[in-house]
Amino acid sequence: KRRDIDIFASMEPAKEVGGDFYDFYMTDGNTLHFLIADVSGKGIPAAMFMMRAKTELKSLTENGMPINEVFTHGNAALCEGNDAGMFVTAWQGGIDLSSGLIRFANAGHNPPLVRHAADGKFEYLRSRAGFVLAGMDGVVYKAQELQLERGDIIFLYTDGVTEAENANKELFGDDATIDALKRARSNNARSSKDFVEYVYRRVKEHAGEVEQSDDITMIVLEYKGA
Repeated sequence: KRRDIDIFASMEPAKEVGGDFYDFYMTDGNTLHFLIADVSGKGIPAAMFMMRAKTELKSLTENGMPINEVFTHGNAALCEGNDAGMFVTAWQGGIDLSSGLIRFANAGHNPPLVRHAADGKFEYLRSRAGFVLAGMDGVVYKAQELQLERGDIIFLYTDGVTEAENANKELFGDDATIDALKRARSNNARSSKDFVEYVYRRVKEHAGEVEQSDDITMIVLEYKGA
């Protein structure tokens, strides 16, 4: 129902249950929070840890904490009782829909790709990643900023995209991911959903008959302006 943002996400698990997750929600009438994450391991244990992490991060965010404190406190909570030694890579941002400013933190996750409407190029967001969540107690995370302008797009994904293998053990890779996003526009991608679906088709074409070995999760967000 909003005209200032277009967001779409998908998650295709490799097994019946997966360890990847995404989330997006408003905390007020002007701030949209969105995140993507990947839990180590597979199956039921990963899915259970995923639910714990997702609930913890959302609870802290909805309590009004800035993103660096969300990750700092979330990491401490997830380290407690983590006898299995599981961990989570995560990227979370909150966008001010009146200005397009994103405040974000990265806990060891793949850097997003950003397309600026001014030049139409997809480029990796160069920022320093913190340590994975639940990997070590006492880690302090830092908040960073990204300014989006009208028509800019941010693409978040898990390594199930770039590490998808074909029969020759060749990975889909970073270059093919960027190329798929570029080609999506020329193939009439007009919405966030179009971008996600086009990239997913390219990944599956690359893999061919090879069984999917990891969850494939993506989020595309376009800032349409206040």
